[in-house]
Amino acid sequence: MTSTPASDPAGLRDADGLGDPDGFSSADPDPGPEAPQETAAALARTLRGAMHVAFAVLPAVGAVRAHDADAVPLPLALATAAAVVGIYLIGSWFALRRGEAGRSARTDLLLPSRGWVLALALVWMASTFVSAAFVWIAFPLFFLVLFALGRVAGPLVLGAVALWAVLAPLLAREQWSLGIGETLGPLVGAVFSLIAHAVYRRLLIETDRNRQLVAQLRAAQSELADSERRKGIAEERQRLAQDIHDTLAQGLNSIVLFSRGARSAHPEATEPFSRIEDTARENLADARRLVRDLADRAPRTTLEQALRAVISRAELLGESPRWELRVDGTPRELAPAQVETLHRAAQSLVANVQRHAEAERCVLTLAWWPGRVSLDVVDDGRGFDPSAPTSSHEGGDGLRLLRTRLSRAGGTVAIDSAPGEGTTVGLTLPTHTQESDA
Repeated sequence: MTSTPASDPAGLRDADGLGDPDGFSSADPDPGPEAPQETAAALARTLRGAMHVAFAVLPAVGAVRAHDADAVPLPLALATAAAVVGIYLIGSWFALRRGEAGRSARTDLLLPSRGWVLALALVWMASTFVSAAFVWIAFPLFFLVLFALGRVAGPLVLGAVALWAVLAPLLAREQWSLGIGETLGPLVGAVFSLIAHAVYRRLLIETDRNRQLVAQLRAAQSELADSERRKGIAEERQRLAQDIHDTLAQGLNSIVLFSRGARSAHPEATEPFSRIEDTARENLADARRLVRDLADRAPRTTLEQALRAVISRAELLGESPRWELRVDGTPRELAPAQVETLHRAAQSLVANVQRHAEAERCVLTLAWWPGRVSLDVVDDGRGFDPSAPTSSHEGGDGLRLLRTRLSRAGGTVAIDSAPGEGTTVGLTLPTHTQESDA
């Protein structure tokens, strides 16, 4: 089996994940993600409401002004305003019908398609030939093109819309020259929209980070509680094993010795004492077997179960990337320390894919080979140069710690990545020691 490209290198920056969040424990109050979610929702609702109001008021004002100031026939002015408003309402209605599927991950808004925004911009440009009074619709349009068209296309189209808003009176031949207010108004509005959009996106990014942090804290709290529960079960089993050994097993052993002595002292009762001794010996063997089971067979989690738990927790933190676990070969029992090693390594790599890789898909492949087990973590994210030097500030310690963790367990780490080509991290552990002990 060959390794496939895996988790983000950035994934390897901070490779040991969350650490101890300042003494956060299962006894701490649940922080809950409601606050950051409500902040994001309130921002989105405010902006959507402002857009709705702007596209209701500005076309109406433009129609009235076109009729009064520019002598545009009232039916034509109203039809032009209705065309702009109609396209806006149709796009908004489709976005609401899509619901969460139409929500932008970068803005937390319900946005129609890019084609709809471009169509709305073209209709607005056509409306300025009817009357320059419709130019002011450009202001809410600035925000729409920025939110819907992305970091590169958005500012470019914003510049085109602003330039058209400046030149529209000349193109419509309503004026032969432009005043300073007519020139600066749309340009200042475009710059203000660009700044406001950048501030809004930064607020949304910080809100999303807070939401992810809360989700990570809750996942850590759940994991700690589960660890404490397993520890309690193991301690209780040890206590029961000790009690059985010190009471029941010792009592049965005493019965065996007494019956053996009584049989020697009373030869005429050899058969009854032999039955007593045999029965006590059989029950003593059962008691010892029970002690062994209680002491040595505490509940264990298989490696596959541990990896599925890692993916389940990752899915709680966000919709992207899409996670998949593949299992090849016949699973075998691993030593608890080996399960723990691969479990922790997978947690670190998955957390780093979420933080840094910007991937759309990540696949974990668990493969069982003769004498070894491998785990490949593959993502289609932005990748990195494994040979480039990294400082501890950039997360270089993550790769070192990951190699150290696997090296202590006798395993290896292989990394295949390049900028823009995703990342593969292959982890391998020997299993021959466990197999020979079985």
